[in-house]
Amino acid sequence: MKKKKLLRQLSAYLLIIGLSIWVIGFCLFSLYALSFRFTPATPTDAIVVLTGGGNRINTALSLLKDQYAPHLLISGVNKAVRHQDLIRDLPPNLAENVTLGYRAEDTKGNARETADWIHEKKFNSILLVTSFYHMPRSIFEVLNQNPDLKIIPLPVFPKSFGDSVDWIRTRYTWLLFVEYNKFIVVHLQYLFERILP
Repeated sequence: MKKKKLLRQLSAYLLIIGLSIWVIGFCLFSLYALSFRFTPATPTDAIVVLTGGGNRINTALSLLKDQYAPHLLISGVNKAVRHQDLIRDLPPNLAENVTLGYRAEDTKGNARETADWIHEKKFNSILLVTSFYHMPRSIFEVLNQNPDLKIIPLPVFPKSFGDSVDWIRTRYTWLLFVEYNKFIVVHLQYLFERILP
């Protein structure tokens, strides 16, 4: 009986410790996701935008127009979207430098599509555009495919953010929570791939 009681107590302590670490990890992940700031003075070979969130593509197209980089890859484009649908507002000299990637269906696919494109173009640095909550996992996945690549993150924040913390009561807390757990799973997957034959 004593052994069973000790095992139950040990299990409870381990559960509490595990949950505490998980909660602290979520707080640190949120701070990390919110810490990215764009440094426009840093030149890059190209812009890469990962589809899937509001205002990502418009942000990337604006960067191309403002000549932050001469080339743009839009990764994870829906197969129903045509090239002219996205570049209609660009001058011809810029429109021809926009590549649409149709193969990626998730973040890992975005990283592979980006790797193939930058190897083909022989680029060494990119300006990575995606939503702020998606940025940590995106950087991790892209660097796993391109360890020597220089990445300048440009997180896309919703207009409602500003200096207020009212966003904590919105769906963005949930999005951060989901991304945090995906971030953990991806790290565990890569860890097991390295450990297991």
